[in-house]
Amino acid sequence: MPRENTAATVEDMSTQTEPRTTASGWAATGDLPWARQWDGMNEGPVLLPDGRVLAAGGGNNRGAVTYADAALYDPASGQWTVTGSLATSRRLHSLTVLPDGKVLAAGGFHGHPSTSPNILTSAEVFDPATGTWSPTGSMHTARCNHHAIALADGRVLVMGGGSERPPIDSLVIAAAEIYDPATGTWTETAPMIHARAAFPAVLLPDGKVLVAAGLVETGGDLVGLTFCEIYDPVAGTWSPTTPIGTPVPLEAGRPRVGAQMVALADGTVLLTGGHTGGPQNWNYAPFSLGESERYDPATGKWTDAAPMRIPRDEFRLIRLDSGKVLAIGGLEYGGYDAGYQNSEIFDPATGQWGPLLGLTIGRAKFGAVELADGRVLIAGGAAVLANAGPDGNHVLITKTDLFTP
Repeated sequence: MPRENTAATVEDMSTQTEPRTTASGWAATGDLPWARQWDGMNEGPVLLPDGRVLAAGGGNNRGAVTYADAALYDPASGQWTVTGSLATSRRLHSLTVLPDGKVLAAGGFHGHPSTSPNILTSAEVFDPATGTWSPTGSMHTARCNHHAIALADGRVLVMGGGSERPPIDSLVIAAAEIYDPATGTWTETAPMIHARAAFPAVLLPDGKVLVAAGLVETGGDLVGLTFCEIYDPVAGTWSPTTPIGTPVPLEAGRPRVGAQMVALADGTVLLTGGHTGGPQNWNYAPFSLGESERYDPATGKWTDAAPMRIPRDEFRLIRLDSGKVLAIGGLEYGGYDAGYQNSEIFDPATGQWGPLLGLTIGRAKFGAVELADGRVLIAGGAAVLANAGPDGNHVLITKTDLFTP
């Protein structure tokens, strides 16, 4: 098994690549207690009702090891402290804050990729008052790299992802189910129209859920999707809506894998970044996407929006209290060698992205969350990736930054 990078290796790399840029709005705060990466759409740190931040699980390097460790960040002290570990190590799982302030960890990938089965049905709940995890009902379907979203009524919708159905080791699924915190049980709901993994989802103003893009496995390749659909929690059904990639100047049918999406204050939705996935129409586009699109639930249509200044994959997108949107870090999918040391802000009022704002260190595959006071915390991730690292593995970091708008 490839060795993990030592703390000394990570610190040496940070020292070489860490010009301080506090004037930009980013500043360092307390380090994570361990180096960690979070690849999934919502496996990274989450904000608790008391203002602290919980980080739990995740992986190392290329996912060869999964972790059960958990830690809490206190904005008042600027420090992380270790808390109770997950009962089961997991990565590509989901963390969702429940109405009572507890946190649901569901599914994910457990153990080394060479072992099978290793995709989980299990779920557990973290109690911030005691700092401990307790088991809850298991999902009907094992899944990882899925999406989970808290519905307006407090239940949690979990959908899609990758699963295992022998003799197939990995299979992208459409199955969806709902967790009820009151009973601690899962109920199957209608499956998505299209199976997908590595996709974004947002809660719309009317309580419905918009799902866009993602990837599907074809038995030898991972292909990006353009299909979008909407879940109605009242009816328990999915309905198609306009695919992405249709507005000028984008050619019709451009798919996205790993795109990020946020709901804007006016009820529209911003989608940006990612990459196209496998070969498309006999062509392979190996680069990250900077193009942006905006969805209007009133019309069910996507329209083109200004592209990011820097195309990004494996990045994070956070809506600020001002209504503007912060795109952070990421990497060039075609090179896959270093995390970006910059961020940029989209202003919905002007429809434009602002100038680049430097981070204290470049990173991709990291966690990001808005704090109760409007600042944004980013933690962990990979500063250098794969063969660009000193031993051919990702250089993971403990570094944590805060952005003050």
